[in-house]
Amino acid sequence: MSALTDRLAGSLWLDYTAYAGRLLAGGSVPWLDVDAASGWMRKAQSLLKSDVAVLPAAAVVSAWLNTHAELTAAMAAKSRAVFALKTLLADEPLRAHLAELARVLRAGLPKLPLLLAIPSPKLWVVQAHAQAHGGNAVEVDADTVDSAAAYIADFLRVFADSGLDGLVLEETAASEPAGADDLALYQPLFNVAAHYRWDVGLRLPGEGRYGYEGAAGLAFALGARVLPGLVTGVAVPSGYWSGGDVPARAEGGFRYAEIPAEANPESVLERLAALR
Repeated sequence: MSALTDRLAGSLWLDYTAYAGRLLAGGSVPWLDVDAASGWMRKAQSLLKSDVAVLPAAAVVSAWLNTHAELTAAMAAKSRAVFALKTLLADEPLRAHLAELARVLRAGLPKLPLLLAIPSPKLWVVQAHAQAHGGNAVEVDADTVDSAAAYIADFLRVFADSGLDGLVLEETAASEPAGADDLALYQPLFNVAAHYRWDVGLRLPGEGRYGYEGAAGLAFALGARVLPGLVTGVAVPSGYWSGGDVPARAEGGFRYAEIPAEANPESVLERLAALR
């Protein structure tokens, strides 16, 4: 095991963005203000005490595009599937903002593992194209995923001195790689992560449909079931927050829990205590 997966074993990883965004930020996390975002996360950590801190790049990008129409327009200049993502990731002000945000979060939460969460190459192509083209869908083939992975790998180098411990690739049912062969298209990302000694994990939708045992470069997974060969953060079912049973923890793994935005603050701390 690596240093990060050793630290994850037996831990409780909380995704509190929606919940703490409502509770502590009026429903809108101030991602575009580095100091305010860091202050919000420190307050959330003080209240909820996740064993892991995560910078969600997709949320920051969405907020950025809402106030930078010129970038959205540049992303829409060509209809080629990967063009919007390529243009997005090359934007120097956005890159600088995300890197600075990571550095400030690292300084503000020095004792916690800090991970960057990004959409997987296929998912990020789809999201960026939709952001540029008014929500329109796009077909993504293996060559497009391969190109996207190269652009994302270049983008990740801006975090070289940010103090990250790991990288989380977020998947949906439509983007999830169909086994280790499809996952191999992510190799440029794994190469960059290995260079900076970051562990890489997949956040899988629901039960997930595939296995990745023996996949080079992958250290852990987040999902509703244990994946053989990987340290797994078993997702806490949404029903837990309204009185469901405490779920089992995978042997050698950890728990992953997303607190619903609408969760009752009076019961959240009690439910969290039971998970620990």
